[in-house]
Amino acid sequence: MVDQAQVTPANGQAELPPQKVAQNTAGFFHDVATLGELQAQLAIVDLRLCLSKLLTPIIVLAVGAAIGLGTIPIALAALALAIAANTELSLAACFGIAHAVGAVLCIALVVPSILALRGGSRLFDRSRYELGRNVNWFKETLKRLSQGPPPPTPSRTSRAAW
Repeated sequence: MVDQAQVTPANGQAELPPQKVAQNTAGFFHDVATLGELQAQLAIVDLRLCLSKLLTPIIVLAVGAAIGLGTIPIALAALALAIAANTELSLAACFGIAHAVGAVLCIALVVPSILALRGGSRLFDRSRYELGRNVNWFKETLKRLSQGPPPPTPSRTSRAAW
C-alpha cells in the first residue's frame, strides 16, 4: 500500500526477520523429523538384533522347560519311593519329604532368576542412549531459539575504525 512504510532489512542483514524465523523454524522441524526417523530406524535395528539374539535361546528354553516340567513329578515320586524302600517311614511321609525337596529346589532356582530379571536387561541400549541425546538436543535448540537471535557481530569496517 502507498501509505505504509517500506520495511527493509537492517544491520546489513540480507533477509527480513520473519523470513529468517520461518527458515530457522522450518530447518529446526526438518531436523526434528529427521532425528525422529533415524531414532525409529535405530529402534527397528535394535529390535531385529534383539530378536535374532533371543529367538534361539527362547525356543531352547521353552523345550527344556517342557521336558523338565514333565520329568519333575516322576523324579519326585521316584525319590519318595526310594525313601520308602530304604527307611521305615510311611509312604505319606516319604512323599512329603520329596515335596519339600522339590519346593527347596524351586525356590533355589526361581529367586535368583527373579532378582536377575529385576536388575534389568541391557536391551535397546543404543536406542535409549540416542533418544536421550536427541531429547537433549531438542531442548537445547528450543532454549537457544527462545533466547532470540545472537547479537550482531561488528563488521570489518567498524573494527578498523576502532
